[in-house]
Amino acid sequence: MKQLVKIRTFILGLLLSIAVVSTAQTEKVAAAYAFLKQNNLDSAKAYIDAAIVNPQTANDAEAWYYRGFIYKSIYNTNEKGKMHSAARLESLNSFKKSLSLDNANEYFTDNIGGLKYLANTFHNDAAESLDIFDYKTAIELFSKSQECFKIIDPSPEANQEKEIEFNLALGSVYYSIIESSKKDSAKTYKFLNLAKTIYSKVLSLDPNNISANYQMGILYYNQAVNLVLAQDIDADLVEFTRVIDNSTKLFKESLPFMEKAYSLAPTRIETLQGLTGIYWSLNEPEKSNIYKQKLAEIRGFKVGDKVQWKESSIIKTGIITGLVDANECMVKEDGKEKSKSLNLSILTKVNE
Repeated sequence: MKQLVKIRTFILGLLLSIAVVSTAQTEKVAAAYAFLKQNNLDSAKAYIDAAIVNPQTANDAEAWYYRGFIYKSIYNTNEKGKMHSAARLESLNSFKKSLSLDNANEYFTDNIGGLKYLANTFHNDAAESLDIFDYKTAIELFSKSQECFKIIDPSPEANQEKEIEFNLALGSVYYSIIESSKKDSAKTYKFLNLAKTIYSKVLSLDPNNISANYQMGILYYNQAVNLVLAQDIDADLVEFTRVIDNSTKLFKESLPFMEKAYSLAPTRIETLQGLTGIYWSLNEPEKSNIYKQKLAEIRGFKVGDKVQWKESSIIKTGIITGLVDANECMVKEDGKEKSKSLNLSILTKVNE
């Protein structure tokens, strides 16, 4: 009988000790919250970090929510403006952990509120970092913003606009790097392919995106032009033929994108200029002239128009007799033909 009493006493003591330990761990979460309310972030961090590594509270949704909030506060107070803030990442991971443990959705609204805030900071910092020097940082930050937004609303349509907007801006950065690296063929080739990849990604989301179609067209077009311009003037016939064949292939790859951009925005001057150049380079002058004429008409000119311009303070008058390219026309004045810019600040139409 005495032995049975001893066993019961031992079990009761064990249960009481477990309850004390459990209460102590719960009190750490409460203490962390209390320190947070006092804006004592160092102490709040110490208590909440201790709570989430203890088996008693390691899987507690409330503890992880408070940890997310505490680290968000640390970010706001000490690390805002730091693109690689460790506190912001800890906050994100804590909110995610709380959501995964919160089967009753008790903290769902609070966690989502925290994630919305973090998503916007990642997105804004990505936009701020997006230039030719820090584009890699921008990509990382945008990826984090998308991670948050996709938890907030997992439907593909919800975040598509943000993804398209960012990728178009990233493509422009790649294009700037290409333009500034023409003497470095390896670097140019690398960023040319990166730009094509990013615009292709936009078109996979929105096939009718005007900017992405135009930019894809201009990438291939410029690649073809640069190939021709880089040709050695002393190159033999074999090399000359190779360059012409490769450039022709690139002009043909450019064409469907530029035609698509034209179909979506038929009055866009840059697209008409691109089509004029492509068809001329493909030895199709009739089609090139069609787009020259369209471009001239958009600018208010056509063959046969009477126009005026100024030379050495003297007003000159002539008739447009033809179009040289997307930017120039031929004008007949006093029986002589000369080229003139189609720029409205230089050439004006005479009303008769």
